[in-house]
Amino acid sequence: MGEIMKTIKQDKSVILRIPEQFNIPENIEYTLMKESDGTLIFKPQGENIFESSGNEHADLRPDKNHLPNNIVGRELI
Repeated sequence: MGEIMKTIKQDKSVILRIPEQFNIPENIEYTLMKESDGTLIFKPQGENIFESSGNEHADLRPDKNHLPNNIVGRELI
């Protein structure tokens, strides 16, 4: 069975404290999803490659060495 946690109210927010044993670091952003049965899913927010620094000149096109050899249409346009 999972760990039982209790929510607390602070100002206009409800806080769910995560026990230290889960080793969740501070200042990590999460996306929250609520399922139809009330289940909450917290997913760490990944880095946005279009907004992060250092990727100004990154080539996001597929690597030609990993493309299939059976080109059939307008792939080269």
